[in-house]
Amino acid sequence: MIAPVVAGLSGCAASNSPKVSQAVVELRSPAVEPAAARRAWRLAEAYAANQPDCEVVVGSGNSMLPLYPDRTVLVVRRARPAELSVGMTVVFVGDHGRLVAHSLIEKSDLGWLAKGMGNAEPDATLVRRGNLVGIVVRAFRPADGESVIARAIAESPAKPLAVAQD
Repeated sequence: MIAPVVAGLSGCAASNSPKVSQAVVELRSPAVEPAAARRAWRLAEAYAANQPDCEVVVGSGNSMLPLYPDRTVLVVRRARPAELSVGMTVVFVGDHGRLVAHSLIEKSDLGWLAKGMGNAEPDATLVRRGNLVGIVVRAFRPADGESVIARAIAESPAKPLAVAQD
């Protein structure tokens, strides 16, 4: 069963961060598909239900602008670290146990450095096997301003999980 989850689109850390162009992120991350809020959630659920190892989350914040605005509905597929590459948008457990959806900017021996496209600095938490949730494979933007989370909670048979952000 898929429960609504909120993935923070926020956070930052150290300075002198590596740069990955917006074009690379847009090439390796799915483009947002506009839809009415109810339809966005239903499209995401339908896609996730027909794909192995997928779940639906809702982004919170503006750190992934201009690619993913606040309240973008994301379909995330579980993945292994070996599948990752620079520019992909992933969901991982970041600082304080919160879910974060950011793009990968650099691989090191210790893990992947991730950063929100709209953030000046990368995240403090590296993406590793132990905190990687998965890769964003579809994205739907509610076009009508309706609260996706409220709608999903009202309509979902699953118990929702809300995750705070900074």
